[in-house]
Formats: sequence, C-alpha cells, structure tokens
Amino acid sequence: MTIQRRDFHWDNDFDLVRRFLGEIYNIQRAFTNWLPTTLENVKFGPGGTEYLDKEDEYLKIWKDSHQIIAMSFTKPSGACHLSIHPNYITHASDIVLWMQERVKELKVDESVKMNIVVDDADEELISILSDLGFKRDEIEGDNQIRPVDSPVPDYTLPEGYTMRNAIITNEYEKYREVQVAVFPHIKSMSKNLLDTYSAASFYQEELDIIAVAPDGEFAAFCTARIDPVSKIAELEPVGTHPDYRKLGLGKAVICESFRRLEKFNPSAVVILGAAPSEGARRLYESVGFVNEGAAHYWAKMVD
Repeated sequence: MTIQRRDFHWDNDFDLVRRFLGEIYNIQRAFTNWLPTTLENVKFGPGGTEYLDKEDEYLKIWKDSHQIIAMSFTKPSGACHLSIHPNYITHASDIVLWMQERVKELKVDESVKMNIVVDDADEELISILSDLGFKRDEIEGDNQIRPVDSPVPDYTLPEGYTMRNAIITNEYEKYREVQVAVFPHIKSMSKNLLDTYSAASFYQEELDIIAVAPDGEFAAFCTARIDPVSKIAELEPVGTHPDYRKLGLGKAVICESFRRLEKFNPSAVVILGAAPSEGARRLYESVGFVNEGAAHYWAKMVD
C-alpha cells in the first residue's frame, strides 16, 4: 500500500483533519491522538505568538488512495506530534523517520531534542519509538476523564464572590493577569491574540468562566472548549490565582463549567495534560474526574 504525504493548508484542510481526529476517537474511545481542539489551538491559542500562514508547513497530511491515515506536526524546536489511524500504525515508523529528517532540515541549533508526546497507553507507538532510539522523558500530564452522565456537584462561593463568564474583548487586562499568575509561560498573551482566540470554533463566551473577588479582581478561571463536530469538551485552561487559593474557587469554576456544558450535550469531558500534582488530582477527583493515566514526552537528540 502506497502512503502519500501532502502539505496542510489551514483554510482548505482544517475541517477535514478535525473530522479525522474525531473519527479516531469514535473508533478507539481513547485519547491517544490529538483532540480537534488541540489542532485548532495551534492557530487560535491565546498564549503563544500570532500564527503565520507559513506555519502550515509544520503540519502534514498522510493519505492512502482513499482516506487520511495520519497527521504529523513537526516544528524547528523539535516539538512534534503524530496522530495516526489505529489501522495504519505499521506506517508510524516511516512517518517518524521522515519527521526526524524534517527536524534536521528545520532546526536552528546544531542539535535539537526531538520530542513526541505519547499517551502511556499507546503501547504500539511506544514500541515503535523505542525501536527508533527514542527514550521516555518528562511527564506531559495526566489524562483526567469525566463520565458525561455524572451529576454536577454543588458548589458554594465565599461571601462576596460572584460567578460569571468573562467578556474578553472588554476585560483583557484582568483576564491576562489572572491566567499569567497561574501559567507564566503564556505571558505573550495579547489583545490581538485574544481576539483571534474568541473567533475559534471551539470558543463559546458563556463557557469562559471566572470567579470574581469582592474587589472585582479575577480570582479563578475555567474555560470549556467544545469542538462543534465531535462534541468533545476540553477544560483548558483551569486555574486559581495564588492570592485566592484554599477558598474552593477551583471546584466552583469547574462545576459551573459542567453546568453550562450540559446544553451542548458533550460526547466527552476531559482535561488532557492536567497537572500531575497531588493537589490537582484531589481537586479533579472531587468533581468526578477519573485519572486514566498520563502522557510522556518521548525524546531523541537530532544532530
């Protein structure tokens, strides 16, 4: 069977690849590949840099004569990902070898650590990467999965606190401040990036939840991104400002997200790459998530 690689062009191919990722989930009922929202976040994420058309080059579509069988993501930094149809896993070795050569072509430094995020349950891909010289590296995060038929827990806000959705077009400064306080790596968040973020198909303003302190400051946040095709809902990001912790606000914003998600009839509710700390695990367990394992980076130096 001949497998062909072709370029990815966002305007023409996003919907096609989004459906491919959703179909993989429907077959596997597992999260060993990117979610549709993960793909969309490449262009619409609010915490990186403005997406340029030339970055389409990092994404490739792999096909046989009938259908997409894989999607690869290869950056000059060595950050990579491979989503592959389970019926075509035998082609993963050839695709990864191509990705490795592509990293060599794109890299700026003399040597680069090539990283591929792999679910710990993806034994076939792990075996292939091991045979190619990759080694398990740092944990990427937990896979927290919540049964969609679980009841929404009650929550109580501290006196003087309120719950509502953010209006990011008008509240950029406070929105940025609370998120950067939890995730310093997104300090590049800008008004322009938030405008782009709000245009993503996964973004619903009513699902961008914040807890507001009595003084009007944003104290905690939880955004539910829901893919309109697969209906997979991903809670990303979730956090509480360090000044407002131990008040139950993390649980409150998550539960409010569950309540508002109900009308969208999600097919799954997940937090992938969740913080693997004991505190985070206790919080997610308290609201009905089940920790179904983790994902790790598999790494190899490329010279």
